[in-house]
Amino acid sequence: MKAKALIIWGTGSGVGKSLITAGLLRHFRRLGLRAAPFKAQNMSNHSRVVAGGEMASAQWLQAVAAGTEPDPRMNPILIKPMGLEGSQVVVLGRVDPLLSRLSWKERRPHLEAPVREALEALGKEFDVLVLEGAGSPVERNLWPDLPNLQVAEWAGAQALLVADVDQGGSLAALYGTWALLGEHRERLLGFVLNKFRGDIRLLEPAYRLLEDWTGIPVLGTLPMLPLELPEEDGFRHHPRKSLGPKVAILRYPHASNLDEFWPLSELAQPVHARTPEEAQGAELLILPGSRLPAKDLAWLQGFLPLLRAHLEAGKPVLAICGGAEMLAQAILDEEGVEVKGVFPGLGLLPFQVRMLREKTVRPAGVVFRGLSGFWARLNGLRAQGYEIHHGQGIPLVHQEGPLLATWLHGLLENPGVQRALFGQEAKALEAVLDQLADALEEHLDLAHLHRHLGLRPNPSPAPRGKEESLDPPPPPGLILLLGGAKSGKSRHAQRLAGPWATLIATAEARDGEMAERIACHRAERPPTWETLEEPLDLVEALKRARYPTVVVDCVTLWVSNLLERDRDPLAEARQFLEAVSSSGKRVIAISNEVGMGIVPANPLARRYRDLLGEVNALLAKAAQEVYLLIAGRPLKL
Repeated sequence: MKAKALIIWGTGSGVGKSLITAGLLRHFRRLGLRAAPFKAQNMSNHSRVVAGGEMASAQWLQAVAAGTEPDPRMNPILIKPMGLEGSQVVVLGRVDPLLSRLSWKERRPHLEAPVREALEALGKEFDVLVLEGAGSPVERNLWPDLPNLQVAEWAGAQALLVADVDQGGSLAALYGTWALLGEHRERLLGFVLNKFRGDIRLLEPAYRLLEDWTGIPVLGTLPMLPLELPEEDGFRHHPRKSLGPKVAILRYPHASNLDEFWPLSELAQPVHARTPEEAQGAELLILPGSRLPAKDLAWLQGFLPLLRAHLEAGKPVLAICGGAEMLAQAILDEEGVEVKGVFPGLGLLPFQVRMLREKTVRPAGVVFRGLSGFWARLNGLRAQGYEIHHGQGIPLVHQEGPLLATWLHGLLENPGVQRALFGQEAKALEAVLDQLADALEEHLDLAHLHRHLGLRPNPSPAPRGKEESLDPPPPPGLILLLGGAKSGKSRHAQRLAGPWATLIATAEARDGEMAERIACHRAERPPTWETLEEPLDLVEALKRARYPTVVVDCVTLWVSNLLERDRDPLAEARQFLEAVSSSGKRVIAISNEVGMGIVPANPLARRYRDLLGEVNALLAKAAQEVYLLIAGRPLKL
């Protein structure tokens, strides 16, 4: 397999494997690497329609993060639970009726071939695969474990192990999982702690304990991130509330595709209502999809008085897919596609729904026309979404007074619909994914992954579409970063420069300690950067720089090198500024602010201090932006 492979294991379900996988894929995309997600087997009733069928929402989101076309091969086996009656098994995007009738033990031997074929095919097409495990990799009663250990072996993957600090017991969970992994421990590159809030100093002693006990480093701790993304485990999701109207999403036992409502946390005050009392006072009621509407009908019956009162008051109700099926006159399932029988509906829609074995799975769109009342604000808008249902008998969109019924999933993900219904747009998915990657790059030692995976970035990726081309050229000019030693100047320069930059390194390895410092800086650098070693001639190095963003690290050593060769740092600095001005490049120069401490004891050191202060002042006068870094925090001057 050509691709490098990394698998994300968790100490259990819901620890954040899916979002960390998405964040890493966005990070690798920034490095110019062709990356793709892979989850051998996912158990979820949250799925998306893509070319070739359906796939789990988590892997769909991860593909979006990676900037690649979502493909059912990225989630070759999708298990959709149907209560205690069993599961619907989707293989490479299509329902497999035979496997759906088998027990887990009978089904298992039939799953390996499609999983391995999909993994090997993707491995030939991409530079790096980020695999997501399922649950925990140490459920030893289930070994050999297909989605965690078997695929890791096939892919030759190295692993990260993630724990949820917010649940408590993360130290024990990480150590216990490591202990139970047995011979599979050799895959582990590091531990990641997730969802932390509070004083990080209380957690940091656990780093040393874990490394001492296991020999595995902790790569960092992610804080509790205030990001709203399509959430696969809808039952775990507690939406953030904005200042908008109260919106109640009815949470019947088999509610599905709840991930499509992620924008509501920015647009409204969403609640997941499990009782009529929790839905009281809502301006909008939403009946989401249902994996088993025939079973959810009894639960929804308790909401019928609330629904009727809400509609009689002229307040809107949105019923989607299975939610709309339950409001029909009846659900007819003579063949037992989901649950065999005839089930009286709540009677709020003048249709009967018949379950067919052939499942409708397709992208869909609609132009709204002829709507009235609250929903008239949608007239003229085009909305895109997808259909995924066995039921037939309801139009794609139908209004019955304040009730809008539709097969269309993803309606509220359309920015035009958001503006029409709530007066504003939620933050775009791309922007939120960038924030996720920013958090991983800030809090985790990703250079450790680069080194151990042996990743070699694509220095000149051929553009495969506008969204995958290099960033637009940055505005030219000088940015100066000042600060003390280890104040965070280089890290801030990396954030400002992005994944495509040329580094002009002025350090010379004259002793072992300096050589070690240079090696550490090199390891922390984005692997996509070009490096030019040049202790003296910044003007010539600037001419040779390949990228439109250039980082000079650092002016401090450059001035020292010039002094040692009897060259005038101020004259050289003026020539450098002229070269910056004529280069058309953005240049980020890093320099120490050394004149704030004890007066040096000898004339040469005092002369160096004064000269560096004058050079810094000269650069600052010409710079578009100047930052002072203090304890890792940038202060813009």
